[in-house]
Amino acid sequence: MVDIKSMSLEEKIGQLLVIGFDGYEYNEHLQEIIEKYKVGNIILFTRNIDDLEQLYNLNKRIYTEILKHTKIIPFMTIDQEGGMVTRIISEATFFPGNMTLSATSPQYAYYVGKMMGEELLALGLNFNLAPVLDVNNNPKNPVIGVRSYSDNPEKVALYGKNYIRGLKEKGVITTGKHFPGHGDTSTDSHYSMTIVPHNKERLEQIELVPFKECIKEGIDAIMSAHVLFPAFEPNNLPATLSYNVLTKLLRQQLNFNGLIISDCMEMKAIADYYTTEKAAVMGLKAGLDLICISHTLEKQRRAVELIIEAVKNNEIPIEIIDEKVSRILQYKQRIKPLVEEKFLNKQFHDVYPVLTNKENKEFVQKIVDESLTLVQGSIFKKLEKSLLIATEPFATTIAEDVVSQRSIIDQAKNTLSGFEFIKIPVNLDDELIDHIVFKAQSFHQIVVCTYNANFYKSQVKLINHLNQLQKDIHVISTRNPYDYLSLRHIENFLCVYEYTPNSIQTIIKYLEGKLYPSGKLPVDLIFRPDIGASLYVGLSDYPLEKNIDFLEMLAKENISKVFISAHMPEMNEGFVEELKIVLNKAKELNIQVVLDI
Repeated sequence: MVDIKSMSLEEKIGQLLVIGFDGYEYNEHLQEIIEKYKVGNIILFTRNIDDLEQLYNLNKRIYTEILKHTKIIPFMTIDQEGGMVTRIISEATFFPGNMTLSATSPQYAYYVGKMMGEELLALGLNFNLAPVLDVNNNPKNPVIGVRSYSDNPEKVALYGKNYIRGLKEKGVITTGKHFPGHGDTSTDSHYSMTIVPHNKERLEQIELVPFKECIKEGIDAIMSAHVLFPAFEPNNLPATLSYNVLTKLLRQQLNFNGLIISDCMEMKAIADYYTTEKAAVMGLKAGLDLICISHTLEKQRRAVELIIEAVKNNEIPIEIIDEKVSRILQYKQRIKPLVEEKFLNKQFHDVYPVLTNKENKEFVQKIVDESLTLVQGSIFKKLEKSLLIATEPFATTIAEDVVSQRSIIDQAKNTLSGFEFIKIPVNLDDELIDHIVFKAQSFHQIVVCTYNANFYKSQVKLINHLNQLQKDIHVISTRNPYDYLSLRHIENFLCVYEYTPNSIQTIIKYLEGKLYPSGKLPVDLIFRPDIGASLYVGLSDYPLEKNIDFLEMLAKENISKVFISAHMPEMNEGFVEELKIVLNKAKELNIQVVLDI
């Protein structure tokens, strides 16, 4: 291992940066950032991946250049979550996403982690920015959704631990994200700042549970969220820039000794309020070890310059930098032997069979097949000529990629007989809805594949109009199961949890009568219209005083609706009186209540 005492300040700072670039080849951007700024870590996106051999050769070149200029192997990072966030598509195994896994068996999460780790390392990718450990308890969340395992913290922890165990067995660094939790938000931090307004007790009982459990499991890295948590940080700083969150909470209270990495500092939740470059300095002071700047060369240059300036001015003591670099070098030393064995000492023809393993592909298709969930109604049994309506592929957040093979209609046309097909956008105008309804009158059976209809309400409008035709209608949601909340009145409703080549095959097999739905819902589909927060009455962990304090905090944060879950083991005066007090307090604070007893 390189002796940290022999490293220059510039070399040390280079170890703290994770940079991204455009293109499929080693280029001037990479050359400058590695040769001049000694950057030691790279993040790859779909924009960098054309095919497996190209990716293998690109990574070999990056390793060669970084080793030449720093003498230290790089962290090669990637968001290979599976499902809707999958960067490596061509030829390799298309792994299922988290909610698909949690509709099946926890053991599958372990096997997927293990298979994914083997394929990643064969390409030199030693640091996976997964799993997502957010508890998705907000149906209106536009960025997490099916990237989460569940709205149940214990279930998220269980599946997360199994996935981590599999990935670690193959030597790949694991990353839990987005600390301390991005699940209960209604905006996307890629585009704006968002807030989780709950008190400490609630956060510790829900949001923090998966992180605590996965830290015990030995997770290697934690990625911070660009989200405000006033319960932990009173100074209006997002978690990424908060010493209270990253050092006091994560390092000291939760005893996390691994790597702390930022989400991309070019996301608008950071860049629009602090600038990417200044936030890099703030993040290091708060407790980050690794700063991710995924896109712009000028911002990467300027961040390095500002960090060096901050160290020279003693704004960041050199001892703090040395501590971070030492931690990074320890992890790099740990993974170095496996990287050499599985990647650096191999040729592409050696690793190609690992990357195109037929058994892996068959196994993940089996997982997606088993995730198909019948929420209500009867299974589809084709009787007469049927109509299949499905959306075009669509990315709901910048975190995702769209690929051409994700089209249900294009695939079904080549396979399904006795159907006619209509391809629709996620947003339909009234003229298109009228046209589809008119055409649908001549069919007895209608299958509609929705895509986040809970957000894109014109899909709901279409289905409601079709339902008035009194036909045999079957709805299959192809992403967030929360579409059901807008379509509870539809008799037959099923879910898959990703719009991917594998799930398309699952849907086709189901419509052919070759597959029976056996998945279990990973989330509670309780109707909570525009809810900003939840509280509980009748549980020992939620005494009256805490609930009143929580309502007052919601009022200060301008949260206008709350979901109240009332747990009533037996009708008693104490419970009824407590519920009355909570409801009256909400009324006094002008907070609308949705009550579930």
